[in-house]
Amino acid sequence: MNRNTHEEERRKVEEAFSIAIMDRLDRIALWRRHDLLKSSVKASSLQRHNE
Repeated sequence: MNRNTHEEERRKVEEAFSIAIMDRLDRIALWRRHDLLKSSVKASSLQRHNE
C-alpha cells in the first residue's frame, strides 16, 4: 500500500511538472509571436516612412 501511495504521489508530481513546463513553453511561444509581430509592424512602418 505504501509503495502504491508513493508511486501515485510521484506520478502526480511528474504530471504537475509536465503541465508547468507546457504552460511555460506556451508563454514563451506567445511572447515570441508577439515580439515577431511587433517587429514586423515596426518594419512595415519604417518601410512606408522611407518611401
